[in-house]
Amino acid sequence: MKVRHKLNLYGLMKIELLPEPKIEFADDFLCDDPKMGISVSGFYSLTNNSHRSEIHYACIGTKRNIQDLQDWLSQFQYPIKATSSESIPGEEAEIEEGEVNTIFSDEDFDAVEREDLDNVVNKKLNPDFPGFTKESIFQCELLNDSANNINIKSSVVNRTLEEKATKLEKLDQVINYYVSAYEELVDSCITKPDICFLVIPTDVFKKLSSIPKGKQHINFRRKLKAELMACKESNIPIQIILEDTIRGQKKQLQDLSMIAWNFAVAQYYKTSNCIPWVLNEVDKDTCFIGISFHRVINSKNNQLRSTIAQAFNREGKGLIFVGKQFEWNSRKTKSSAPHLSYEYAKDLIKNVLKHYTQVNKHTPRRIVVHKTTDFWDSFTNKEYAEIEGIEYAIKEELGDDVEFDLVTIKSSKINLLRTIGKYPVIRGSLLHIDDFEGVLYTTGYVPYYETFPGVHMPHGLSIEIFSGESTLREICKEILALTKLNFNNCNYYSSLPITLLFAKKVGEIIQYLPESVNPPDRYYYYM
Repeated sequence: MKVRHKLNLYGLMKIELLPEPKIEFADDFLCDDPKMGISVSGFYSLTNNSHRSEIHYACIGTKRNIQDLQDWLSQFQYPIKATSSESIPGEEAEIEEGEVNTIFSDEDFDAVEREDLDNVVNKKLNPDFPGFTKESIFQCELLNDSANNINIKSSVVNRTLEEKATKLEKLDQVINYYVSAYEELVDSCITKPDICFLVIPTDVFKKLSSIPKGKQHINFRRKLKAELMACKESNIPIQIILEDTIRGQKKQLQDLSMIAWNFAVAQYYKTSNCIPWVLNEVDKDTCFIGISFHRVINSKNNQLRSTIAQAFNREGKGLIFVGKQFEWNSRKTKSSAPHLSYEYAKDLIKNVLKHYTQVNKHTPRRIVVHKTTDFWDSFTNKEYAEIEGIEYAIKEELGDDVEFDLVTIKSSKINLLRTIGKYPVIRGSLLHIDDFEGVLYTTGYVPYYETFPGVHMPHGLSIEIFSGESTLREICKEILALTKLNFNNCNYYSSLPITLLFAKKVGEIIQYLPESVNPPDRYYYYM
């Protein structure tokens, strides 16, 4: 396997436009737009015999919250007319010093005022929602067994908010109410629900959503998710919903039709692990692994890091692994971006591949590793010989004949600009710096929509191949395709490939988990 050390051959620079990847739906229908594909043919799961026609849900909240949630969900049974054109990618992120930092999230829909956007409806960008029923193209419906609904008394919650206690104490007490209700659901449900919706009252979120603690802030939603993950037998996925959302009191960047599209796809995947669509142009025998780094919040040691590894196949079946903590001394290593020791890299990749093969009941023939920092080998640093460690692990688990590519993905400092028109660079634009390095635009103007569906000016990703046989074009086509595997919404693309996209969210949740609790390894728990 050839290992490439950095060269700067700027004489080979050229620009090309990669074709938009196709995704596959039921009946072998190919399309580049998730909403169009579903509207025409339906979920891919209808083809591979994994389709679920019913999603059974439970509710936790005050009596009013539960009633409001049921009323809100009932709207999705019927067609919903689109009233605006917004379709914002659920996550826009950048990569700095190995960490994935979210610059726009699906939790930040009030970040832009609706009045500031063009409200002429673009039916390609935001088509009417067809209704989520067994008779619609979704061929699935939401059902609630009222016996599984757990009530939290609003008087108890309000009394807690008014107590003479610190905000952190109040936050912990309110979280305990939801944890106790969830445990009651797990212990007492006669028929196990597919998902549990937790509704957070407006007053709770206004007062306790983010509480300062030293140099950090305690986030209510992330801590609640972590506490629920730590529950014994916590195998019912959850979805946290704000009261303002279901009562129509929260400023929304997206209208109800778009919310319905995103909600339907996310809950369908999360509750049944059924696949809405798959990547058509990606090899079935390839396993994609993303390695990123997370800064551990610790007031005594700001040098602690941990790794987050995400493994996916072409169907979006994902596993997430959190590596052990390690200390990164930037002065000693002369690098602010963290790296893996030989043993750490070997053990991490062996664990990922072993578990991936067991869960998918399939042995991959090719491995692609996406990493948010450069790959070091023994020539660069003997202690942090990541390339040798990864290579040893892959060959030990899969044999000498397996192919693999080691690819670094970082935010690029090189910007491309269009000289004609009012829109930014086209999504899929690839600047070849040399045979191994380039700048890829995963966001940008989308010809199919005839607009740019984003809120931030697009920035390119720096792509660099450190080891492997695949060409830069092949690697970038796969990365572009992997931006279409975010089942947390129904958008045309995300800014990062799924191998790295949720690293920030995973890291923010696991920091609240007790050390004795192993984080769940299924991707949908973090959605």
